[in-house]
Amino acid sequence: MGTQSKTWKRLALGTGLSLALACGAAGEEQQTLTVQPTATPSSNSNGGAPPPAQTAPGTGTGMPGFDLGDDVGDQVAPMGCQQAQRSFIPKIPTVFLLVDRSGTMFDDISPGVNAWGALRGGVLQVMRELESSVRFGFAAFSGQSLGAQMCQLDVPAVSPALGNYAAIAGLYEPLGRPANSKETPTVLALAEVAAQLRNDSVEGDKYILFVTDGEPDYCGDGNALCPPDSVVGLLQNLAAGVDEVGAPSPPIQTLVFGVTSPNASILPSVLQGFANAGAGLPVAPLVRDPNQPYDPNAIYDQCNSIIDWSTDFRKTGKPAARGQTIATYATDPTLAGAAPVYRPDPNDQAALTEQIRTALAGVKSCTFDLSADGVQVDLARQDLGERAHVLVNGAAVPFDPANGWSMLSETTVALAGQACSAWRAPTIETSISFDFPCDIFIPR
Repeated sequence: MGTQSKTWKRLALGTGLSLALACGAAGEEQQTLTVQPTATPSSNSNGGAPPPAQTAPGTGTGMPGFDLGDDVGDQVAPMGCQQAQRSFIPKIPTVFLLVDRSGTMFDDISPGVNAWGALRGGVLQVMRELESSVRFGFAAFSGQSLGAQMCQLDVPAVSPALGNYAAIAGLYEPLGRPANSKETPTVLALAEVAAQLRNDSVEGDKYILFVTDGEPDYCGDGNALCPPDSVVGLLQNLAAGVDEVGAPSPPIQTLVFGVTSPNASILPSVLQGFANAGAGLPVAPLVRDPNQPYDPNAIYDQCNSIIDWSTDFRKTGKPAARGQTIATYATDPTLAGAAPVYRPDPNDQAALTEQIRTALAGVKSCTFDLSADGVQVDLARQDLGERAHVLVNGAAVPFDPANGWSMLSETTVALAGQACSAWRAPTIETSISFDFPCDIFIPR
């Protein structure tokens, strides 16, 4: 944990899922895994101890809210076959929370309520619930203009880790309104967090959960059309798995929260553009005035003389010509994506917290790895889809790489389409089970 204060010069700018061995009812040797959720510490009446184990998938625990659902209940006792256990382990996702710390986040929305305090309460509650299943990181950003294209980016941060609630709360809770940092240098903050995630060697999907209530800027007031173009371009690169010059880089998706309040200045269309870019979906052209016709030359004409925008633009390698932009936009706005944009109301703490849970439901891994215990699935078996089964919430899902389960490799199971969506459902307690015959496994 620590505080990072950077000055930027814009020159021209496990939980394991155990697979127990057993025999089928007709004597067929089976390997069966059952997984079901447990109560979170805040709702567990047994002083933090897990609730009684269950043996049937989808039975639930009566727990309110959302759990990743990857805790293991009673295992079927080994009977015949290899006297050992196999483990399908979900890849642990990493979520780096990046929160706008500009002045408007601290302005009162109603007596005694501001966006910063309400958001902090909801975030920390959900982090406490999920810290054993998600590697959380945290950063809060603000900026101060030092003149002559100099921007001091203030970004106190905690690096991602499992069990990170205490470290994050220790930094997050005492943070208040910055004394002099009033700007919103969003692209610099996102780039800083992305660099930390790229340098993180832990496997698993990487996400930024970005929270803001204000328009991005280049650490100073100016043309409001240009900074969003820089942000959309960066988010598109992160989602596509390339860096700013197009070199391959681990993909990072971005979830977008736009705090709803009378103080919020960011346009809904800009938030939607950020969300689509962060999800790798087509982005509608940025328009500041919806009552005016779209001008494809507007961004270049208004931004090419702005040092910060032109610096970001040159990194793209695109020709300097009218109609060019940093980001890539859909020529037909009706083809733009519809990624979720979360708009929590700080006056409704319960609803705000639930929106955070819903957002994090989407980061649950739909990829499960067989642990390195000397076996692998025989992918040459023509009857693999008939003999092996995967159940989500007690319902069998089809052997289908587009809308069910499939093997990405001899040791990796993946859910896709509706099967992945069912596993990620935030409003119900989810369970998953794998039913694989022993003879499908081969030594390796």
